[in-house]
Amino acid sequence: KFLPLAVAWFERAKPCTSLTIEDYDSSLRRRVLEESDEAFESRELTAMYEFVRGMPKKVLERRDELALVAVYDDKIAMVEEEKKRIQEDVESRKRKITQLEEENKRLRGIVETVRNALD
Repeated sequence: KFLPLAVAWFERAKPCTSLTIEDYDSSLRRRVLEESDEAFESRELTAMYEFVRGMPKKVLERRDELALVAVYDDKIAMVEEEKKRIQEDVESRKRKITQLEEENKRLRGIVETVRNALD
């Protein structure tokens, strides 16, 4: 995907391998920078090699990052599911306590009625 961009960059950079400065008098020209074709090609090949060699490493790093994120997502989902289950259990217990309190209140009323009847 990115290799053609790197190749195109070097193709555009090729004219920049030599730099000539002209003074106000056109006869006074001097070369400031000149790189041989071999040196430029060597730099280009080295850069392409490093680019291509580095890509699988980046792909693997990205894959490992995604796998780590997936593991964390799974762990978060498990924790959230456990939290939901615990909350449902707490709500169920609260309902049961309310029912038992109402039953206890009803039974106290019956006991009180029986005591009053016996007195």
